[in-house]
Amino acid sequence: MIPKQVLLAAAIIFLAAFTSDADLIPSQRVSPDQIWPESSGKEPAVGWVTLTMAGEGAAKAVPLEVVLAIDSSASMRETDPADKRLDAARVFVMKMDPARDKVGLVSWNEGIDFSIPPTDDFAAILEAIGRVDSSGRGTNLDRGLKEAIDLLSADGYTAGRDGGARIVIILSDGDGDYTKSGRRGSQAGRAKDEGIVVYAVGLMLSDPAKDNLLDIAETTGGGYYEACDASALDSIYQAIGEEVINLAGREVEVRYALARELSPSDYSDPPSSEEVEADGRVLTWKAGDISAGEEWSTSFAVSSDRAGIFELGGAGSEVTYKLRSGFVEGVKIEGAFLDVAEFRSGAMTNLNLDFDLSGVREIVKPVQQVLEEGDSFILWRFSEPNSRCGRNWAYLSEDGRIVVASLRPFSLSTRDALIEDLQRVMEMMVAAGVDLNTYNRSRALNAAEFYASDAGIYHQISYSFGADFDLNLVVPDCTIEEARLAVTGREMDYFAGAADQEYYIDGEYVTGCHLHEFPWDGWCTAEDVDITDKILPGAHRISGRKVSDPHTVTIEAITADEPPKDFLLYSDDYRSVWTPATKNVLISPEQMLSVTSGTLG
Repeated sequence: MIPKQVLLAAAIIFLAAFTSDADLIPSQRVSPDQIWPESSGKEPAVGWVTLTMAGEGAAKAVPLEVVLAIDSSASMRETDPADKRLDAARVFVMKMDPARDKVGLVSWNEGIDFSIPPTDDFAAILEAIGRVDSSGRGTNLDRGLKEAIDLLSADGYTAGRDGGARIVIILSDGDGDYTKSGRRGSQAGRAKDEGIVVYAVGLMLSDPAKDNLLDIAETTGGGYYEACDASALDSIYQAIGEEVINLAGREVEVRYALARELSPSDYSDPPSSEEVEADGRVLTWKAGDISAGEEWSTSFAVSSDRAGIFELGGAGSEVTYKLRSGFVEGVKIEGAFLDVAEFRSGAMTNLNLDFDLSGVREIVKPVQQVLEEGDSFILWRFSEPNSRCGRNWAYLSEDGRIVVASLRPFSLSTRDALIEDLQRVMEMMVAAGVDLNTYNRSRALNAAEFYASDAGIYHQISYSFGADFDLNLVVPDCTIEEARLAVTGREMDYFAGAADQEYYIDGEYVTGCHLHEFPWDGWCTAEDVDITDKILPGAHRISGRKVSDPHTVTIEAITADEPPKDFLLYSDDYRSVWTPATKNVLISPEQMLSVTSGTLG
């Protein structure tokens, strides 16, 4: 038998209601998770949600007689100073059913402190667990295991009840007296002969001590669980419980929250109730009892007339149920998201040249997902994602106009992905033989206009220079969502590996050429830098030092809303430099691509 290395973080289970671990595992699946608004006339306009509640463990429930044999030797003061082994034992008892199961207890070290035969008086067992201490002088596995087996083999328990299982869970943190299986007097061998299964739990054990517990588990058909520290004991007892306790939950209730913009319909199992609230609706199902190995599920359609990204489930969505002990447990349903799509961002540039579109068609059609085409244009969705993992749309007309569009909200990352997509279109044109040199491509990218669902949220200022400079940046009253500073152009590093070319905001260094590892080619390039927290509303000093080659610095910002004034970069004399920011324009989803395909593809 291979040791079960328990690496799960301990989930502390309270005597009252909710926990982070559960006998019922909820899940949900949304397919497709991206649809068009219902009023758009496009397909798909409906997503399907499937909710599933699965009971853990074996499918057949049987009565149990369990004896918990807990090490009370003095070494536990170091390995379990917080008595987490006792907490884990209590939780295990509370998971059992006093109407069907019985639990006994043995506190052992070099001898037996005390023991209680299996009983359905769980309150007495829970109280007795609190009397297990850490005061014994030694560790005698044979004594502890023998006492546990004796309790299960006593009159009235020998045959088990109603074909139920008899189980010992023995926990130890030390290497003590033990007679291995196959030898005279082996308690593991005796347990095997009497049909008693032993689960062995080792707490921070050395290899020789592990061997003893492994022998017990392997001989009796149980399992060995290794805990690297006492905090793992809770999850270990939970894992054992999954094997020996079968009922998952009684009176299961499923509460599921939906955003108010979403409309559910076509239930496979209609909800017991539906509550409409200010911020949405809550669907409730009475799922009854769910046994281990069983599943309950329902599915239904969701649609919306409003574009947006909406959470399905999430806050307020939970499953509550009763354990056999009567305690109530609950577990959250992890939220999923439905994208009711629209083109939320885009970019357009114009090469201002006439070319033969047929050659580009021959490049595009075998590789990309062509959605529409006419004599003067072609529209496709990229088959391969860009470096930001997006499969965006592209439109190319015979007069050199390129439009790319994305379903993602506009951000600096989305902006970079759109530029990348424009480059990909131009690379296809070059591959088709279009005369498009590097200069024209660069000029077209620099002239690109950006579109977003909100006007005036993207701001860009560029300044070209070839020497040190000091400029003033005025940031209007607004909320900066994200901002960055980028420098294009390379600087000759005249100091052979030393830092050169430096950029500052309000006297604080933000980026530049850094120390280089050899081999070194003599050039350095400043890295892009996040400056979101450095350009709050107000005036700022932007400076460049140790500059001797041509460069362009670009400052970009995304604001929560369109500010009342423009970002502005200017020189101290108000004449040498006076550069207001360019901004994105607002364009409707229908206009973002001159032709739309009517499908997400």
